[in-house]
Amino acid sequence: MAAALVWQFFQANSLLLRTLDLSTGVGIGLAAMTLLLVNTSLVSLAIHLANGTPLREVWRKNFGWLTVSYFLLSALALLLARAYETPLLGGWGGWTVLFFLIPLYYSRFYWDEKVRLEQAFDATLEVLMHAFEAKEPETRLHSERVADIARDLARALYKDEAKAQDIYRAARLHDIGKIAIPEPLLLKPGNLTPAEYGLIQSHTTKGAELLSPARKVAFDPLVYNVLLYHHERWDGRGYPRGLAGHEIPEEARIVGLADAYEAMTAPRPYREAKTPEEALREIQELSGHQFDPRLVEAFTELWKENPIWRDRQAYLAAKEGSVSASTSSPHSSDSASPSPWEPGSRTSEG
Repeated sequence: MAAALVWQFFQANSLLLRTLDLSTGVGIGLAAMTLLLVNTSLVSLAIHLANGTPLREVWRKNFGWLTVSYFLLSALALLLARAYETPLLGGWGGWTVLFFLIPLYYSRFYWDEKVRLEQAFDATLEVLMHAFEAKEPETRLHSERVADIARDLARALYKDEAKAQDIYRAARLHDIGKIAIPEPLLLKPGNLTPAEYGLIQSHTTKGAELLSPARKVAFDPLVYNVLLYHHERWDGRGYPRGLAGHEIPEEARIVGLADAYEAMTAPRPYREAKTPEEALREIQELSGHQFDPRLVEAFTELWKENPIWRDRQAYLAAKEGSVSASTSSPHSSDSASPSPWEPGSRTSEG
């Protein structure tokens, strides 16, 4: 109704720029903006009243991206209306409209198919990760907890929900390359030889290779940065490339820290799980060595807020509904951390 009133106002009152009549263009643009503001404001208010989220935050996360779309569509609507009024074939303007709409239809069809392909691909990878982690109760929900920690840390750093979700998605897949590692090696209870340890380390590059066919259709470079570099260290002693400091993509540094905290607080046959307090203290001690000092500060502030992922048992209980009385097993897995005898490791890594 409000948008219609705006449109009618500009149709009844000419807006001239010298000899150029701007009434139609300005009218449809402002009408589109009015429709956007009224509709999204009412929905944002409902969400705000329901869960207390600030109005500005609700609108920015859910509707901010629509602004450009509304302006573009309003211009397209004006173009189609003018096309209909100006027949180019057979004395009927509908042919001209169809000429424009057919490419738009196929563009939308292509986009829907792309979204469905991405969703199917994500679902397949989720099944693979769940199957991989189900081999051993000690490491169940490892990648999910890493992803939750990484998402919270990204939210704190970027204040950008879309960016945080991208990092969450990448973190869910950070160990996907271990599917290509022989299972007997992953479950080996004793010490690894240097050659075996090198093969375990190759899960970073194998993960990127495994997902390389989807590079153009499902994943952006952020995912591959996490897959490849989440075991790099701030001091340059990580793998696979020995990157140091800001050479390491920030998303990989975020997931690497989350991965280490999750692994430290998970039990292993060769050691007990660290308490959340012990794990935090070790991460702080490794600030500037293994971890980006800025990320350690942000992580510490998050940890003090007592998020659900801070305590592993509480996290498992929340995710599964119940926790087994014992999470120990007679076998070890590298799916969440290396053994303390592995070269160059001062803390657990996934």
